[in-house]
Amino acid sequence: MPIFVVKRDLPGITPEALQSAGIRAKSCCAEMTGEGQPVRWVRSFFLPETAQTHCYFEAASKTAVEEANQRARIPFTLIAEVVEMTPEMV
Repeated sequence: MPIFVVKRDLPGITPEALQSAGIRAKSCCAEMTGEGQPVRWVRSFFLPETAQTHCYFEAASKTAVEEANQRARIPFTLIAEVVEMTPEMV
């Protein structure tokens, strides 16, 4: 299944707000999966220096990832499919 990155600019976000967003993302992905549209939140990285997050989702389409983030009420600036590369792959 394709993997997508969701980029966000979140200036001033608190650790509590980040955790709340994660809970909402997890819940919305489970809800959509239960409805027959599988979406899985894989992981997120927060960059404190720039107040950005890069969140990775697995889903059949960009549209599904966008819907999950909209349901979770988490703002984003970009959703794009990624090509995964690990040290074991090269």
